[in-house]
Amino acid sequence: MKQQFLGAIAIASVIAAPLAASAQTEFPSRPIKLVVPFAPGGASDAVARPVAQAMTSILGQPVVVENKPGAAGNIALEQVARAPADGYTLLLGNISTNAMNQTSYAHMLKTVPTKDLTAVGMVGITPSVLVASTVFPPKSAQDFIAYAKGNPGKVNYWLPGIASGPHFDMVQLERFTGIRMTGVPFSGGAGPGMAALVGGQVDIGLINLGGALAQVKGGKLNALAVSTPARLPELPDVPTASEAGLGSLTSSWQGMFVPAATPAAVVGKLHLALNEALAKPEVKDALSKAAVILTPSKSASDAQAYVVGETTRLAKIISDSGVKPE
Repeated sequence: MKQQFLGAIAIASVIAAPLAASAQTEFPSRPIKLVVPFAPGGASDAVARPVAQAMTSILGQPVVVENKPGAAGNIALEQVARAPADGYTLLLGNISTNAMNQTSYAHMLKTVPTKDLTAVGMVGITPSVLVASTVFPPKSAQDFIAYAKGNPGKVNYWLPGIASGPHFDMVQLERFTGIRMTGVPFSGGAGPGMAALVGGQVDIGLINLGGALAQVKGGKLNALAVSTPARLPELPDVPTASEAGLGSLTSSWQGMFVPAATPAAVVGKLHLALNEALAKPEVKDALSKAAVILTPSKSASDAQAYVVGETTRLAKIISDSGVKPE
Protein backbone atom coordinates (compact mmCIF):
# COMPACT_ATOMS: atom_id res chain seq x y z
CA MET A 1 0.00 0.00 0.00
CA LYS A 2 2.80 2.36 0.94
CA GLN A 3 4.61 1.56 -2.30
CA GLN A 4 1.44 2.26 -4.31
CA PHE A 5 1.04 5.62 -2.51
CA LEU A 6 4.63 6.65 -3.22
CA GLY A 7 4.23 5.53 -6.79
CA ALA A 8 1.16 7.71 -7.18
CA ILE A 9 3.08 10.72 -5.82
CA ALA A 10 5.91 10.09 -8.25
CA ILE A 11 3.51 9.89 -11.20
CA ALA A 12 1.72 13.08 -10.08
CA SER A 13 5.07 14.89 -9.83
CA VAL A 14 6.05 13.81 -13.34
CA ILE A 15 2.73 15.08 -14.70
CA ALA A 16 2.79 18.34 -12.70
CA ALA A 17 6.29 19.36 -13.74
CA PRO A 18 5.58 19.88 -17.45
CA LEU A 19 2.23 21.49 -16.59
CA ALA A 20 3.99 24.05 -14.38
CA ALA A 21 6.60 24.69 -17.04
CA SER A 22 3.86 25.03 -19.63
CA ALA A 23 1.98 27.56 -17.47
CA GLN A 24 5.16 29.63 -17.13
CA THR A 25 5.97 29.55 -20.86
CA GLU A 26 2.38 30.61 -21.63
CA PHE A 27 2.89 33.99 -19.95
CA PRO A 28 1.18 36.26 -20.75
CA SER A 29 -2.25 34.73 -21.17
CA ARG A 30 -4.26 37.87 -20.37
CA PRO A 31 -3.88 41.68 -20.48
CA ILE A 32 -1.04 43.36 -18.60
CA LYS A 33 -1.43 46.64 -16.71
CA LEU A 34 1.32 49.28 -16.88
CA VAL A 35 0.81 51.72 -14.01
CA VAL A 36 2.10 55.28 -14.50
CA PRO A 37 2.53 57.31 -11.27
CA PHE A 38 1.59 60.60 -12.91
CA ALA A 39 -1.30 62.18 -14.83
CA PRO A 40 -1.97 61.67 -18.55
CA GLY A 41 -0.09 64.02 -20.85
CA GLY A 42 3.07 64.25 -18.75
CA ALA A 43 6.62 63.07 -19.41
CA SER A 44 6.04 59.58 -17.98
CA ASP A 45 2.84 59.14 -19.95
CA ALA A 46 4.67 60.10 -23.16
CA VAL A 47 7.07 57.23 -22.52
CA ALA A 48 4.54 54.67 -21.33
CA ARG A 49 2.14 54.77 -24.26
CA PRO A 50 4.47 54.01 -27.18
CA VAL A 51 6.32 51.39 -25.11
CA ALA A 52 3.03 49.73 -24.08
CA GLN A 53 1.81 49.69 -27.68
CA ALA A 54 5.00 48.04 -28.89
CA MET A 55 5.01 45.48 -26.05
CA THR A 56 1.40 44.61 -26.91
CA SER A 57 2.44 43.42 -30.36
CA ILE A 58 5.53 41.63 -29.00
CA LEU A 59 3.78 39.77 -26.17
CA GLY A 60 0.51 39.11 -27.98
CA GLN A 61 -1.58 40.51 -25.13
CA PRO A 62 -2.76 44.09 -24.49
CA VAL A 63 -0.45 46.17 -22.31
CA VAL A 64 -2.83 48.77 -20.90
CA VAL A 65 -1.61 52.06 -19.42
CA GLU A 66 -3.26 53.08 -16.15
CA ASN A 67 -2.44 56.55 -14.79
CA LYS A 68 -2.40 56.61 -10.99
CA PRO A 69 -1.17 60.07 -9.90
CA GLY A 70 -0.89 61.32 -6.34
CA ALA A 71 1.37 61.54 -3.30
CA ALA A 72 4.55 62.13 -5.35
CA GLY A 73 4.05 58.81 -7.12
CA ASN A 74 3.71 56.82 -3.90
CA ILE A 75 0.12 55.70 -4.57
CA ALA A 76 1.17 53.91 -7.76
CA LEU A 77 4.36 52.64 -6.13
CA GLU A 78 2.49 50.98 -3.29
CA GLN A 79 -0.25 49.65 -5.58
CA VAL A 80 2.25 47.75 -7.72
CA ALA A 81 4.31 46.57 -4.74
CA ARG A 82 1.15 44.99 -3.26
CA ALA A 83 -0.05 43.49 -6.56
CA PRO A 84 0.19 39.74 -7.23
CA ALA A 85 3.75 38.85 -8.26
CA ASP A 86 2.72 37.31 -11.57
CA GLY A 87 3.96 39.82 -14.16
CA TYR A 88 0.54 41.24 -14.95
CA THR A 89 1.04 44.52 -13.06
CA LEU A 90 4.00 46.69 -14.08
CA LEU A 91 5.18 50.10 -12.92
CA LEU A 92 6.84 52.73 -15.07
CA GLY A 93 8.91 54.20 -12.27
CA ASN A 94 11.51 56.95 -12.29
CA ILE A 95 14.31 58.46 -10.25
CA SER A 96 11.83 60.05 -7.86
CA THR A 97 9.42 57.18 -7.25
CA ASN A 98 11.95 54.35 -7.16
CA ALA A 99 15.04 56.01 -5.69
CA MET A 100 14.41 59.37 -3.99
CA ASN A 101 11.10 58.53 -2.33
CA GLN A 102 12.63 55.64 -0.38
CA THR A 103 14.51 58.24 1.67
CA SER A 104 12.30 61.33 1.34
CA TYR A 105 9.10 59.52 2.31
CA ALA A 106 10.56 56.80 4.55
CA HIS A 107 8.35 58.05 7.39
CA MET A 108 5.12 57.46 5.47
CA LEU A 109 5.81 54.85 2.76
CA LYS A 110 4.29 51.44 3.42
CA THR A 111 6.80 49.82 1.08
CA VAL A 112 10.55 49.81 0.51
CA PRO A 113 10.98 50.22 -3.26
CA THR A 114 14.37 48.49 -3.59
CA LYS A 115 13.10 45.47 -1.62
CA ASP A 116 9.44 45.20 -2.58
CA LEU A 117 9.92 45.88 -6.30
CA THR A 118 12.48 44.64 -8.79
CA ALA A 119 13.52 46.13 -12.11
CA VAL A 120 12.53 44.61 -15.43
CA GLY A 121 14.84 47.01 -17.25
CA MET A 122 15.76 50.63 -17.71
CA VAL A 123 14.08 52.73 -20.40
CA GLY A 124 16.09 55.94 -20.69
CA ILE A 125 17.22 59.21 -19.19
CA THR A 126 15.80 62.69 -19.61
CA PRO A 127 18.49 65.38 -19.31
CA SER A 128 17.84 68.50 -17.25
CA VAL A 129 18.68 72.04 -18.31
CA LEU A 130 19.43 74.90 -15.94
CA VAL A 131 17.60 77.82 -17.55
CA ALA A 132 17.27 81.51 -16.75
CA SER A 133 14.70 84.13 -17.54
CA THR A 134 15.78 86.44 -20.36
CA VAL A 135 15.41 89.43 -18.01
CA PHE A 136 17.82 87.87 -15.49
CA PRO A 137 21.06 89.89 -15.90
CA PRO A 138 23.59 86.99 -15.98
CA LYS A 139 23.82 85.29 -19.37
CA SER A 140 26.29 82.51 -18.50
CA ALA A 141 26.81 80.09 -15.62
CA GLN A 142 29.95 81.94 -14.50
CA ASP A 143 28.10 85.27 -14.49
CA PHE A 144 25.25 83.65 -12.57
CA ILE A 145 27.60 82.41 -9.82
CA ALA A 146 29.28 85.82 -9.52
CA TYR A 147 25.92 87.61 -9.45
CA ALA A 148 24.49 85.24 -6.83
CA LYS A 149 27.56 85.65 -4.62
CA GLY A 150 27.19 89.41 -4.83
CA ASN A 151 23.45 89.25 -4.08
CA PRO A 152 22.97 86.55 -1.44
CA GLY A 153 19.38 85.36 -1.17
CA LYS A 154 18.15 87.62 -3.98
CA VAL A 155 18.30 85.10 -6.83
CA ASN A 156 15.13 83.00 -6.78
CA TYR A 157 14.48 79.67 -8.44
CA TRP A 158 11.40 77.74 -9.49
CA LEU A 159 10.56 74.70 -7.38
CA PRO A 160 8.10 72.15 -8.82
CA GLY A 161 7.65 70.98 -5.23
CA ILE A 162 9.33 70.77 -1.84
CA ALA A 163 11.70 67.76 -1.70
CA SER A 164 11.46 67.29 -5.48
CA GLY A 165 14.47 66.31 -7.56
CA PRO A 166 15.17 69.90 -8.70
CA HIS A 167 14.98 71.04 -5.07
CA PHE A 168 17.80 68.70 -4.03
CA ASP A 169 19.83 69.74 -7.09
CA MET A 170 19.49 73.41 -6.19
CA VAL A 171 20.56 72.77 -2.59
CA GLN A 172 23.60 70.89 -3.91
CA LEU A 173 24.37 73.72 -6.34
CA GLU A 174 24.25 76.25 -3.49
CA ARG A 175 26.65 74.23 -1.40
CA PHE A 176 29.05 73.50 -4.25
CA THR A 177 29.30 77.12 -5.42
CA GLY A 178 28.94 78.82 -2.03
CA ILE A 179 25.89 80.84 -3.04
CA ARG A 180 22.52 81.34 -1.34
CA MET A 181 19.25 81.50 -3.27
CA THR A 182 15.51 81.52 -2.52
CA GLY A 183 13.21 78.73 -3.69
CA VAL A 184 9.74 79.61 -4.96
CA PRO A 185 7.40 76.57 -4.93
CA PHE A 186 4.76 76.25 -7.64
CA SER A 187 1.94 73.70 -7.69
CA GLY A 188 0.03 72.45 -10.70
CA GLY A 189 2.81 70.78 -12.65
CA ALA A 190 5.35 72.36 -14.97
CA GLY A 191 3.00 74.87 -16.63
CA PRO A 192 2.83 77.59 -13.94
CA GLY A 193 6.56 77.43 -13.23
CA MET A 194 7.46 77.61 -16.91
CA ALA A 195 5.16 80.62 -17.34
CA ALA A 196 6.84 82.33 -14.38
CA LEU A 197 10.30 81.72 -15.88
CA VAL A 198 9.31 83.00 -19.32
CA GLY A 199 7.55 85.97 -17.73
CA GLY A 200 10.51 86.85 -15.54
CA GLN A 201 8.74 86.31 -12.20
CA VAL A 202 11.46 83.82 -11.21
CA ASP A 203 15.12 83.99 -12.21
CA ILE A 204 16.21 80.40 -12.84
CA GLY A 205 14.88 76.86 -12.89
CA LEU A 206 15.90 73.29 -13.61
CA ILE A 207 13.62 71.74 -16.21
CA ASN A 208 13.76 68.68 -18.43
CA LEU A 209 15.11 68.94 -21.93
CA GLY A 210 11.71 68.34 -23.50
CA GLY A 211 10.26 71.39 -21.76
CA ALA A 212 13.34 73.55 -22.19
CA LEU A 213 14.31 73.02 -25.80
CA ALA A 214 11.57 74.95 -27.60
CA GLN A 215 11.78 77.84 -25.12
CA VAL A 216 15.57 78.10 -25.44
CA LYS A 217 15.57 77.81 -29.22
CA GLY A 218 12.73 80.33 -29.39
CA GLY A 219 14.73 82.87 -27.36
CA LYS A 220 12.28 82.83 -24.43
CA LEU A 221 14.77 81.33 -21.94
CA ASN A 222 18.56 81.24 -21.65
CA ALA A 223 20.26 77.89 -21.08
CA LEU A 224 23.12 78.01 -18.56
CA ALA A 225 24.10 74.33 -18.25
CA VAL A 226 22.97 70.75 -18.94
CA SER A 227 22.99 67.72 -16.62
CA THR A 228 24.64 65.22 -18.96
CA PRO A 229 28.35 64.22 -18.79
CA ALA A 230 28.84 65.51 -22.36
CA ARG A 231 27.21 68.39 -24.20
CA LEU A 232 23.88 67.67 -25.87
CA PRO A 233 23.66 67.70 -29.68
CA GLU A 234 20.40 69.65 -29.33
CA LEU A 235 22.22 72.43 -27.39
CA PRO A 236 25.86 72.16 -28.49
CA ASP A 237 26.82 75.62 -27.20
CA VAL A 238 25.52 75.00 -23.69
CA PRO A 239 28.18 73.68 -21.26
CA THR A 240 27.74 70.73 -18.94
CA ALA A 241 27.28 71.51 -15.25
CA SER A 242 30.83 70.31 -14.64
CA GLU A 243 32.26 72.53 -17.39
CA ALA A 244 30.29 75.48 -16.03
CA GLY A 245 31.67 75.09 -12.51
CA LEU A 246 28.32 74.08 -11.03
CA GLY A 247 29.27 70.61 -9.83
CA SER A 248 26.64 68.16 -11.05
CA LEU A 249 22.97 68.26 -11.98
CA THR A 250 20.64 65.27 -12.13
CA SER A 251 19.20 63.66 -15.24
CA SER A 252 15.94 61.87 -14.56
CA TRP A 253 15.71 58.19 -15.49
CA GLN A 254 12.80 55.84 -16.06
CA GLY A 255 12.53 52.09 -15.76
CA MET A 256 9.99 49.28 -15.61
CA PHE A 257 9.33 47.41 -12.36
CA VAL A 258 7.35 44.45 -11.02
CA PRO A 259 6.70 43.08 -7.51
CA ALA A 260 9.89 41.58 -6.10
CA ALA A 261 8.58 38.00 -5.89
CA THR A 262 7.75 37.82 -9.61
CA PRO A 263 9.23 34.59 -11.07
CA ALA A 264 12.59 35.06 -12.81
CA ALA A 265 11.29 33.51 -16.03
CA VAL A 266 8.47 36.08 -16.21
CA VAL A 267 10.84 38.96 -15.43
CA GLY A 268 13.16 37.68 -18.14
CA LYS A 269 10.37 37.54 -20.71
CA LEU A 270 9.26 41.06 -19.85
CA HIS A 271 12.87 42.28 -20.02
CA LEU A 272 13.29 40.89 -23.54
CA ALA A 273 9.95 42.40 -24.62
CA LEU A 274 10.90 45.81 -23.20
CA ASN A 275 14.25 45.84 -24.98
CA GLU A 276 12.65 44.69 -28.22
CA ALA A 277 10.10 47.51 -27.87
CA LEU A 278 12.85 50.09 -27.30
CA ALA A 279 14.58 48.92 -30.50
CA LYS A 280 11.52 49.58 -32.67
CA PRO A 281 11.90 52.66 -34.91
CA GLU A 282 8.49 54.05 -33.95
CA VAL A 283 9.32 53.84 -30.24
CA LYS A 284 12.75 55.40 -30.77
CA ASP A 285 11.10 58.25 -32.67
CA ALA A 286 8.36 58.81 -30.06
CA LEU A 287 10.81 58.82 -27.15
CA SER A 288 13.26 61.05 -29.00
CA LYS A 289 10.46 63.59 -29.42
CA ALA A 290 9.89 63.33 -25.66
CA ALA A 291 13.62 64.15 -25.15
CA VAL A 292 14.39 60.69 -23.76
CA ILE A 293 17.82 59.17 -24.41
CA LEU A 294 17.35 55.39 -24.52
CA THR A 295 19.42 53.33 -22.07
CA PRO A 296 18.23 49.70 -22.32
CA SER A 297 19.71 47.33 -19.74
CA LYS A 298 21.74 44.22 -20.57
CA SER A 299 19.70 42.31 -18.01
CA ALA A 300 17.03 42.82 -15.38
CA SER A 301 19.63 42.24 -12.65
CA ASP A 302 21.84 44.99 -14.13
CA ALA A 303 18.88 47.36 -14.01
CA GLN A 304 18.11 46.45 -10.39
CA ALA A 305 21.75 46.96 -9.38
CA TYR A 306 21.70 50.41 -11.01
CA VAL A 307 18.52 51.41 -9.16
CA VAL A 308 19.89 50.20 -5.81
CA GLY A 309 23.09 52.18 -6.44
CA GLU A 310 21.12 55.30 -7.34
CA THR A 311 18.96 54.93 -4.23
CA THR A 312 22.06 54.74 -2.03
CA ARG A 313 23.71 57.72 -3.78
CA LEU A 314 20.61 59.87 -3.54
CA ALA A 315 19.93 58.92 0.08
CA LYS A 316 23.11 60.72 1.14
CA ILE A 317 22.26 63.81 -0.94
CA ILE A 318 18.73 63.93 0.47
CA SER A 319 19.84 63.38 4.06
CA ASP A 320 22.62 65.98 3.79
CA SER A 321 20.22 68.56 2.32
CA GLY A 322 17.98 68.61 5.39
CA VAL A 323 14.97 69.09 3.07
CA LYS A 324 11.79 67.31 4.15
CA PRO A 325 8.59 66.85 2.11
CA GLU A 326 5.60 68.83 3.28
